[in-house]
Amino acid sequence: MRKYNIRKEFADEYVKRETNKKIKIASIALSIFLILMFFFTHSYGVHRILMPPLSIFFLIILIVIYISSLSQIKNIICSTYFEFSDESISRLLDKEKLNLMSKVGVSRNEHRYGVKFNQTIKFNEIESTSINANEITIKSKHYDFFTSNGKISIPKEIENYEAIKSEIIKNFDKYNLTLPNNGYNINERAKKEKD
Repeated sequence: MRKYNIRKEFADEYVKRETNKKIKIASIALSIFLILMFFFTHSYGVHRILMPPLSIFFLIILIVIYISSLSQIKNIICSTYFEFSDESISRLLDKEKLNLMSKVGVSRNEHRYGVKFNQTIKFNEIESTSINANEITIKSKHYDFFTSNGKISIPKEIENYEAIKSEIIKNFDKYNLTLPNNGYNINERAKKEKD
């Protein structure tokens, strides 16, 4: 069993990247809401009165989300570690290290939305593995798009990232590795070359 943590010297870079992802999702959702509100209020002629304060209000919400997310995501990231065994890969969250705000957020996401912070994927359940500039993403056959259950993302800020990446490339069939640009599965290519 091999255990890896996020390297502390690179944790801030990872936190900013994850926070920016969260802000992008929030921005898209709020933008859609603002557009719908604009069309709805335009037909009544009150869009000039209602839209400016509503836009300012949503901007303030985005700033609050960003500031609060920075500390919460950092706490979660610094309490997360990855385990590699002969049968599986796991992303585990040490909940004892979380501060009160993070514990409440994690608990709410688990109970209300069914998000599992502790994930284990067995090698025989891997649907696909992809490698991009910032992370290695492993998806199981039971992957859920809405909760991200069944997906483990290994960030480049993890200890021994290059060694992990090399091992995955070397054992491409075990990980069902997919080439980044065209979605072509290396395992399928190897089978075709044998034929």
